[in-house]
Amino acid sequence: MKKKTMIIVGIVLLVLIGVFLVPTLFGGGKESKEEMKTIAEDFGIDYFEVPDIEQVYINGIVQPEQSESFSKDTKMTSIPEIKVKNGDVVEPETELFTYEDKEVTKEIEAQNNTLSKLATKKQNIYNKWNRAIDNFNKTKEEDRTTTGAAIEEQHQAEIDGVDEEIFFSNETIADLSTKQFISTKAKFKGRVSIPEVKDENAPVLRLTSDGLYVAGKVNEKDLMKIAVDQKANLSVVSSGTTVTGKISYIDDNPPEAQGNQAQSENANAEASMSTYDVKLALDSLEGIKNGYHMQATINIGENKPIEVPKKAIHDQDGKKYVLVNDFGSVIRRDIQVGEEKGENMVVHSGLESADRIIVSSKKQVKEGDLIGEASEENGEATSAAKE
Repeated sequence: MKKKTMIIVGIVLLVLIGVFLVPTLFGGGKESKEEMKTIAEDFGIDYFEVPDIEQVYINGIVQPEQSESFSKDTKMTSIPEIKVKNGDVVEPETELFTYEDKEVTKEIEAQNNTLSKLATKKQNIYNKWNRAIDNFNKTKEEDRTTTGAAIEEQHQAEIDGVDEEIFFSNETIADLSTKQFISTKAKFKGRVSIPEVKDENAPVLRLTSDGLYVAGKVNEKDLMKIAVDQKANLSVVSSGTTVTGKISYIDDNPPEAQGNQAQSENANAEASMSTYDVKLALDSLEGIKNGYHMQATINIGENKPIEVPKKAIHDQDGKKYVLVNDFGSVIRRDIQVGEEKGENMVVHSGLESADRIIVSSKKQVKEGDLIGEASEENGEATSAAKE
């Protein structure tokens, strides 16, 4: 009886599963797609599509134009005396820190002791000279065994000998003093950074210039498409901050280690594709910090300014931005704008090729909304608007 009951329960469960599963397999997907389409259409969105142009992307890191890290001198037994403060901006030839050479200091101390002894010796000679003159004056003429001139000549010779030793010691001290402290000076104008942690591997300090650039790489496929002085739009990966700039340097040779590795691996062409160092100058450093990751976009070919409808451009705290349909999700792109042209405004940077910018909508659209991908009808409306 129990077995029969279990069979009946199993049959009921199978029937229930079939009721919910079968519609999904044979038509439920279509309803979901229809619902998504309805959701997208309910917003009533008009789009402006950024022209689809060929672009080269360069990923890089913001670095100072000049940078130097000063390691500790392992030959020195003394602790370096830092002459500047953390955050100071120093000019070239500014003394940054000094080392005291303990051995030289000992030699100077020895010479100073010698000078002290020579001064005492000199004073003793003068005392002896004075006593000799006194004795000479007290002695009767007929009892004198020497002359006053001879006494002076003898003691003056002794004084001259001591003076010669004093002169030599002073010369030695002067020479040693130039070696007692080893000074390190700034080679360029920069900002001082002193590590808070004072372990044995930490540098004494770092000096970095205020000027920044982006150090990136481009693969051999895109190398011939770019050139020095070519304009670039750059954006900070973490914050979306955008600036304009240009390519300032392209290395004609891949890194040596990379070239050797590719030859040794004997890999296929795609896997062994070389990369080349590229530097990009920044037109503005506002919102840019040393170490930031940035992506540069270079438009290839005819570089016409992009004109976006003014009503698609939003403003928040003085920053201009547009909302873009990114495969069904609304995302924000910060932009830099230029002059107005009728109902449009020139956008210098911040947009990507084929971006679908939301110009207007029946329902309010905000960053993070899921609206589905733009329909074909919307695409046709966009083309018409652009014409």
